[in-house]
Amino acid sequence: MTSAGSGSLAFGKEQSFKGSLETDANSDPQYWQFGRNDTLTDLSLDNQLQRLDEAGAVESVESVKQNFEGAVEVEAAISSDTFGDVEDLVFNDDGTQFTNGRPNSGKIYAGVDYLDGVAERELVGCIPVDFTPVSYEQGGMTTFSISFLYATENVDTSITPSNVTAVTGGTSAPSHAITVDIDGTTITKLQSAEVSISNIARFQYGSVSPEPIDAVIEKPETEVTTEAIFSGPSRLEYALGAADATSPQDRLVSVPGTIDITVDGTPVSTYNFSALTVATEAWNSVISDDDTTESISWNADGNPAVSIT
Repeated sequence: MTSAGSGSLAFGKEQSFKGSLETDANSDPQYWQFGRNDTLTDLSLDNQLQRLDEAGAVESVESVKQNFEGAVEVEAAISSDTFGDVEDLVFNDDGTQFTNGRPNSGKIYAGVDYLDGVAERELVGCIPVDFTPVSYEQGGMTTFSISFLYATENVDTSITPSNVTAVTGGTSAPSHAITVDIDGTTITKLQSAEVSISNIARFQYGSVSPEPIDAVIEKPETEVTTEAIFSGPSRLEYALGAADATSPQDRLVSVPGTIDITVDGTPVSTYNFSALTVATEAWNSVISDDDTTESISWNADGNPAVSIT
């Protein structure tokens, strides 16, 4: 049995895969809070057991551990205090975009102060696999989610992180902190928007241990979805092929786009998309008391497909 305020969650940036953490000017490890309303939506491990049979036995007689793999997912409200540090875990080219080679990695500390003691799990070698840097719904806080695989873990009976960079008041992103531009035009009646990046990184295994021995960038793929109150056919034209198109074209044009996050005048991040192509388009509530909206999903391509400033 636990109660409100009994959990703790923080992360640090590894200097190398499964290595020591980045430090501050005093050579002390640095830790950050993900954001307010932070939630662990997944914390699980898989020993990837293989069953063994034996002649004369009806059921399996043994299960043998193969590879170890842990998974952890966090959701939180975007904050100008710490979101840039979250992005450092994801984008392995100076925290601004992807490049080939090893991904960035970190340690995550999840603790519970329960009635009879304290338990903490130190998740080591956390690499990003899926990242939703922007999840916007009109009238609600703007949030992000990030999924990691982790290579190993340590269990402790005390909470490790101290001097955590925490979120301060007035730095979390409300719904009016987001601006979405497509081909230079702002979507003014935006109802929802999301950026999702998948297939970011994966582990490499060998014969010396069931734990991963290294990690590499996989093949990141980025998708942008928007829903806005209908204001004209211009984005339908992109879905058909190009501006002013009146019927489906053989080829679709790609257009640039940006999603800007600014909290109370403080710039947080701008996501730049070099080539957005419409994958799906739909009208909603055409005959209804509700506003008619247009939903669009866009593939983001290019080299880079997404970069942040």
